[in-house]
Amino acid sequence: MNSEIPGHELRTRYLAAPGALAAAERDIERGLLTARGLDRVLRVAWTLADLTGHDRPTSDDIALALELRTGVTRGVPVPAGEYA
Repeated sequence: MNSEIPGHELRTRYLAAPGALAAAERDIERGLLTARGLDRVLRVAWTLADLTGHDRPTSDDIALALELRTGVTRGVPVPAGEYA
């Protein structure tokens, strides 16, 4: 269960797809997201990846998790039923 994995391990051992964290890194630089917030975004992104059958979070998984966390629309299209 990803809620039991320390945040440090989510960022260093269980990696997202290459380039998937670019939007999150920008949000951290802008002050929209803290390190603790990033851990929470990663937990949600891993859940989304699990639900869609991805082996690790993609940029769309991260973007949707960021949208849910920050409330900033990311323009991520979510086809009906994809995350259901």
